[in-house]
Amino acid sequence: MLLKLKDRLFATFLLLSLFPILLICFLFYQEAQKTVFEQYEKNIGGHLVTIERRLNTIFQTLQYDMSQLANDPVLRTSISKSQENPLTASDWEAHKSKVRFAFEKFTYFHNLVRNVHFVRDDQQVISLRQEDSWEELQQLPKLQQEPWGSGDSQISLFSRTDEKANPNSLFFSQRVEGKSGELSGSLFVEIKLDELASWVNNSPIAKYNNLLVLMQSGKILVHPDKLMVGKHVSAASEFRNLSKHLTVAEEKKVFAVNIHNENVYAYHQFSPTSGMTYVEWLPDQDIANRLGRMKFVLWCTICLVVIFSGYVAHRIARWISKPISTLVDATDALVKGDFSIRVPIEGMREITFLEKKFNIMASQIQSLIDREREYSQKGLDQIVRSFYLAVEMKDPYTAGHTERVTQYALIIYDQMPDKEQLGFTRDDLRYAGLMHDIGKVAIPDQVLLKTGKLTYEEYEFMKRHPSIGADIVEQIESLAHVSPGVRHHHERWDGNGYPHQLKGEDIPLIGRILAVADTFDAMTSTRSYRNAMSGKEAYEEILRCKGTQFDPSIVAIFQKAYLSGAIQVLQPTENSDSIVNEKAAT
Repeated sequence: MLLKLKDRLFATFLLLSLFPILLICFLFYQEAQKTVFEQYEKNIGGHLVTIERRLNTIFQTLQYDMSQLANDPVLRTSISKSQENPLTASDWEAHKSKVRFAFEKFTYFHNLVRNVHFVRDDQQVISLRQEDSWEELQQLPKLQQEPWGSGDSQISLFSRTDEKANPNSLFFSQRVEGKSGELSGSLFVEIKLDELASWVNNSPIAKYNNLLVLMQSGKILVHPDKLMVGKHVSAASEFRNLSKHLTVAEEKKVFAVNIHNENVYAYHQFSPTSGMTYVEWLPDQDIANRLGRMKFVLWCTICLVVIFSGYVAHRIARWISKPISTLVDATDALVKGDFSIRVPIEGMREITFLEKKFNIMASQIQSLIDREREYSQKGLDQIVRSFYLAVEMKDPYTAGHTERVTQYALIIYDQMPDKEQLGFTRDDLRYAGLMHDIGKVAIPDQVLLKTGKLTYEEYEFMKRHPSIGADIVEQIESLAHVSPGVRHHHERWDGNGYPHQLKGEDIPLIGRILAVADTFDAMTSTRSYRNAMSGKEAYEEILRCKGTQFDPSIVAIFQKAYLSGAIQVLQPTENSDSIVNEKAAT
């Protein structure tokens, strides 16, 4: 009977959990799909704006340079071959050379400039590069304006419309006035549209190399096919399919279209600033791949959710099927950690049997937890002792030094206010003190045991021992939380310590305590290269370095402990077990 009830509850909770989860997953996929298109629209729109900005910069620069060229004294000089005193042929050739020299120097964008022409008021033409269609002009060529921009930022571009016109060119035109204000001629700068299109398609900002840029007149400025550049958009094979959608599709939105028998996603954008129309497309497989990855992740998520839901439903059904509320309440108490909970032995025989079993279970769990805590403490002490002995075997000085530093640090901890002790336990400080120098196991003997003064390179190598020790401690899960004390016990309050030059309260509190204890023992210990200081001398040195090397608040606690006699210079001990196995204060 209970089994059937549990099965029904399991099925009910599984269905109730799966329905909203599957609905959420479906809605999530819809939103994710929308996000993919929005991201595509944002990326394409952003880089199209960048392309227009760069095109605008080029055109404005060319127009500005042309204006400067039009003011060149060489072009403004009124010289005519039909004057009463005509120039000699050599003088005329010299004048044309000066004009061509000015043409060659007028702009940075030489690769975009096809030619430069100066048509004088007497119809004489001087070109940067000789071109028959201009040398034989009888009058100014027929030009059609191709406006770019508006207002003060408008740029005057022209297309040549006569029979000798090159459709792959755009012109900048500028009136040239003589020194007295009279018309001296007209200046024309011819731009190569194929080079301009190549520059756009091959630039880092180009996304998919399927970009179509149209001027207001319908002239193609940029196209994936160089042969189409300069022609009217009606000549483009994809124009018919695109035009149907451009008239109905919302601007700056992705729409599906078939181009060259291939399904693509296209995006179009009109620039009110320049009057240009931009269209870019990419194969639908690109977006399909991204959506496919999302589907895969979604299905994996659904499978994991189903498994998790089944597990949760099973646990809930099993929990609800328990008929005895008192046992449920007692179980809740056990879950919260109250292992002293016991239920009263009352009720019918079957219930009292369960209650007795529960009490036995609670008692056994409490004994097990106490035993595990004791074993865990002993195991942790054994780990610390193993590392401690490893360092002692490598450097006998470190053993006595480590034990004394730990004792000094614990004395400081005991003098601290209760609220400052909340950050870590006394055991945490004890373990950090005992392991603060374990990184020295990785220091070569010729550096660690050197009797003389260390070289700069040796000292730099020795400075690595806090980081090495902290990395070792971090590998022990139950001790990883004390690794900051090991890593930063050589940091200074003023930020000039090592290994990370931490400053002030950025230094962990354990590290600041160990810094004072470590320095005090180092000064009161005899080294091969100097004698030990007295306790008073070391005490005064600690006070002198308050606020520079040490935390002023820790120094104040150290001072209080020293003056009260709690801190005294300790002598080396033969056995370190007294500190390693010391129990934490309760």
